[in-house]
Amino acid sequence: MNVNLKFYIIYAVLYGLILLIGEGSYRILRVKPAWSRNFSHLSAGLVSLPYPWIFSSHWWVLLLAVQSSLVLLLTRNFNLLPSHHLSGSRSAGSYLFFASLYLCFLVSSLMHNPFFFLLPILVLSVSDVFASVVGRTLGHPPKVKWGRILKDDKSLAGTLAFFFSSLITVTLAYSFYLQADFSYAFGMALVISLAAALVEAISSRGYDNFSIPAIILFTMLLEVLL
Repeated sequence: MNVNLKFYIIYAVLYGLILLIGEGSYRILRVKPAWSRNFSHLSAGLVSLPYPWIFSSHWWVLLLAVQSSLVLLLTRNFNLLPSHHLSGSRSAGSYLFFASLYLCFLVSSLMHNPFFFLLPILVLSVSDVFASVVGRTLGHPPKVKWGRILKDDKSLAGTLAFFFSSLITVTLAYSFYLQADFSYAFGMALVISLAAALVEAISSRGYDNFSIPAIILFTMLLEVLL
């Protein structure tokens, strides 16, 4: 069996299991839908980190992204997996998450550097979920509305949680993966975290699942050019 096909099947099953575990926690343990979505978001992101080392072509990642998005669309239209859809019926975040996986993989392939996939997906998986948890726990009241046009409430607590968790994550990634000096790693982390936190704060309806990796990729590419 083709190695790419083997891992494609493994990940298709794995993503399905993640959704089923989230659904089981909602139905059996009575976990709130928002917490189930956070579990799925974090788990799917972390298990996807090995992509650059196991897929030799971006077409397999694109196929996984399209397939996963179709599954999410069908389950929403047929009122399945309420644990995932009840808290995000107006959100495009689930689909954009898989679009981000493909975008980051494509860029990392073109740059011949797995770090262009690893860092954006790591921040999206860890910091975005951490911001959601902290914002939901500590952010009310008071709420800080970042813009009425967006019609989304973003808490200051959640945004700060995103910034500091991203700062730590990026610093560690540059220090340990790239073996960069701490001063350089921290400087890059500061720039990336500020940009990503700003984008996260102004993005609405799940669009931060795409805008966060996009701004991180842009910053990293700018670093290469400069």
